[in-house]
Amino acid sequence: MSNCPCSEFRRFKDEDISIVMEYLKKSKYIESNHNIVNMIMWRFYFPLWICVQKEYLCLIGKHKNQWFMYMPLCEEKYFKQAVLCTKQYFENAKIPFVMSCFTYHQAHMVKEIIPDMQIIEDRDGFDYIYSIEQLKTLSGKKLQKKRNHLNAFYKEYENRYMYEKISHSNISECIDFLEQWKNDEEDSMLLEEKKGIKEVFRLWDVLPCEGGLLRIDGVVKAFVISSPLFDKVVQVNVEKADIAIRGCYQAIMVEHIKACLSHYEYVNREDDMGLDSLRQAKMAYNPCSFVSKYRLQKEVFYD
Repeated sequence: MSNCPCSEFRRFKDEDISIVMEYLKKSKYIESNHNIVNMIMWRFYFPLWICVQKEYLCLIGKHKNQWFMYMPLCEEKYFKQAVLCTKQYFENAKIPFVMSCFTYHQAHMVKEIIPDMQIIEDRDGFDYIYSIEQLKTLSGKKLQKKRNHLNAFYKEYENRYMYEKISHSNISECIDFLEQWKNDEEDSMLLEEKKGIKEVFRLWDVLPCEGGLLRIDGVVKAFVISSPLFDKVVQVNVEKADIAIRGCYQAIMVEHIKACLSHYEYVNREDDMGLDSLRQAKMAYNPCSFVSKYRLQKEVFYD
């Protein structure tokens, strides 16, 4: 793994989790990449480096050989200071100052601070936001098909299924199910995701996440992992179910919301990565809003 060109940054490690969580609380973001469970899940595929100051914590990532800055983790009054300091670090390292995973408000704050930065919309990175109440009941005409799948599940497995919270006593069963889930596919992102989920389970006592599983006839057939964002928003980080069982995805979602998430108002179910199938699936659940995201880089002018 390459070293970060900015000497002020160090590689993100397990022992940094608590301090990153502390600064995440100050930043009050509801964007899915600025979530500690997401960071742990994807830190091998999307490596992270951190720089900790009293007023702020900054993150640098690398994707497709491009170094970039995430939104600074801080109170808003320190946002400008964090951006300008990191910009200086990039310039000292002689690499282009690029920013990614910025929400609308933060992207336009950067534009005021550095006017020659170009804001580029990243539709593939938009997060999907849903009403907890609507997902808990799958109510409404637009969710009729999903409700039909759920009802079919309850009818078929009425006396055979059981929801159970994830704990150390059943994590190994979740991992066994994960190993079997789409194990005939060689998709690199899928393999990285599985690797990341195992990291989350390894750090289960350290991370602020909750999980639930579904058993049918005593065997794990689905599980979900969620974690808090800011205020009344929760993020679903992982959701896996046996695709051969009709309604299994709907059932694990509804059962987990009822058991653990009813005190939230909204759920962030992350982005669609630009995959048409995933976009259609997320749109089918009738999102109530999106978290739009942007990339920023220095404007290029042509004569």
